[in-house]
Amino acid sequence: MSREAHIEARLRKTKILIPAASLCVAAALFLGILQCMQGFITGHYWTVIPAAFLAHAFFIVIVHDGAHKSITRTKADRLLMNLGASLMLLPFYAEPFRKYHLVHHVTANTADDPLWSDVKKDLYEKRRPLYLLCQLIPILFTAYVLMHPNKSGKQEKKKNQPSVNIPYLLASVLISLALIYIFQPPLFFVLGTLFILNFLSAVRHWCEHMGLEDGRESNTFWFPLGMGIGNHDVHHDHPNYSWLTLSVGLLYRKKDTNPFLTVKNILTKSSFRHFRYVKSKQQKA
Repeated sequence: MSREAHIEARLRKTKILIPAASLCVAAALFLGILQCMQGFITGHYWTVIPAAFLAHAFFIVIVHDGAHKSITRTKADRLLMNLGASLMLLPFYAEPFRKYHLVHHVTANTADDPLWSDVKKDLYEKRRPLYLLCQLIPILFTAYVLMHPNKSGKQEKKKNQPSVNIPYLLASVLISLALIYIFQPPLFFVLGTLFILNFLSAVRHWCEHMGLEDGRESNTFWFPLGMGIGNHDVHHDHPNYSWLTLSVGLLYRKKDTNPFLTVKNILTKSSFRHFRYVKSKQQKA
């Protein structure tokens, strides 16, 4: 039994421990974002940077773990996931994220992986500067994907994919609108935070599934305020381990890379590529 298995088992003995820790940490991260917003309002525009790191951590603790039912291990996690996305003013994010992220765990690094479609693969291999630009500007990437649909279309034809809950989506929109009315966040604070958050998410994905070696499925890596997501090999083997378990286990694991090395390699090494399918995948999600 791995170290993380022991940690998870011990933490789960007290049923309230992981949910309470997740909610408390998420609340602290959210309050930190509000504090950054107040700094932005008073003219400290650089606060969008820490706000993005805090938002990234918040997404891992609540949205990502909620998608995997890693918080309470009940249906309540889906509610928490949607509530978390609503608090981040991204009400349409959680349900599609859950659907395609769970598919990713089953199909990681294959042609069916929604996080590495034929469109992304071809763009990265043939026009890497444009790929990087598209990654940094979400709307541009969406436009590019629409103009260059996936050749195989396999993802859309797959049956028994996780569903999208429309009532949750609508409720999330209402919550986000209420928060906008209450807090009246500055538009450029929201846009700036989301822009940097998108960059952090892209770099993290590169850390997770890209490298110079063959025969790997994912990396183990350090990431600022990563909340254990860098313990990625373990996460793919055990998707329902909590961020807390992965964070503790990561302290004892050898790191394969880090965001600085990853960005350097993606900019300077043509052989730096997305990992290929290396082993049989089981229905882990």
